[in-house]
Amino acid sequence: MSQDQSHQSVSGLDVLISGGSMGGLFTGISLARSGHYPTIYERSAGALKSRGGGIVAQQNIRRFLSDHGIVDPEAITTRSHERRFLTESGDVERAVSETMVFTSWDALYRQLRDAFPDERYRTGTAVTGVTPETATVTIDDGTERTADVVVAAEGGQSTTRAQLHPSVEPEFASYVAWRGVVDEAGLPAACVETFDETFTFYQGADQLVLAYFIPGPDGETAPGSRRLNWVWYDTFDGRDRRAIFTDTSDTERRFSVPPGRLRDPIRHRQRERAATLPPVFETLVNETPDLFVQAIYDLTVPKMVTDRACLLGDGAFVARPHTAAGTAKAAGDATALVDALASHGSVDDALAAWSRTRTEYGTTLVARGKQMGDVRLNLD
Repeated sequence: MSQDQSHQSVSGLDVLISGGSMGGLFTGISLARSGHYPTIYERSAGALKSRGGGIVAQQNIRRFLSDHGIVDPEAITTRSHERRFLTESGDVERAVSETMVFTSWDALYRQLRDAFPDERYRTGTAVTGVTPETATVTIDDGTERTADVVVAAEGGQSTTRAQLHPSVEPEFASYVAWRGVVDEAGLPAACVETFDETFTFYQGADQLVLAYFIPGPDGETAPGSRRLNWVWYDTFDGRDRRAIFTDTSDTERRFSVPPGRLRDPIRHRQRERAATLPPVFETLVNETPDLFVQAIYDLTVPKMVTDRACLLGDGAFVARPHTAAGTAKAAGDATALVDALASHGSVDDALAAWSRTRTEYGTTLVARGKQMGDVRLNLD
């Protein structure tokens, strides 16, 4: 098949995907298993590194792994059977029976990456521009490639979205998420016992912290080999956002400061602030070798398709983490795209239908995330 040949049939499409993380891999695997010809371009030269730690493994993620024969979801997930709320002193305020399923970013990514052929995954190759009318991408070496469809799965800082919707800007939600992951083996036994098989929360004045166990880096789920993932939503409390988001190289970051890049005064200040948490959470924060911080923001596009170019996952909608739906939405976008192509008589009709339904879903999800965050942190 010629790289520049245009196909009008819904079957056997040549699809170029910008971004080789979760959204790109969900899309590439779905398309390949349905008889299409996806190629993924990933700007990073090597394997991607974990960007968050824990993921709620929603049912559609687990179904994707099973339906595509990638891995038994049980092999790379942990479960909690109780949602528990603590008082400031650390006592159990209330508890409800509830089963939640979790995985880790790195364990899931490795399974998806292994399921997609190397010859169609181009590392160290960035898409610098898209021509939607002709489904043409420009690569960072200046070459162009034309296909049937382009999918931009570039995450929340998508350059393709900025090109297609220059007036769309992320809206900062006025609070941040401090995060960390700790090896279970390095934690005190009492700490492990408190969090084992529970999804544990504490809600204080303008802050919310939670924790749950996730698999080890390679998907290990046996007790002793897991990791404890925590997220601490915190308002600025009079602190300077610029100071928090300036990293060790004195570079001011807009969205996050990754592990190992927090400046010492910021890290020390947040560990001191952990004294406002229940003792078991304070221990967890202090035992974390590399805290990191993410800005919480909302992002909504008016449509996900422009001619033959699609925005997918966080490239189109960023909902607050309270929805526990970021990865699940990317999987849902990918499978819905393949379903639309299979059930419509033309590519354009399929993309239009997909854009309508998934744009409606994304808009609703972002609105729900705003409501959840504002209520939980007592924001106006």
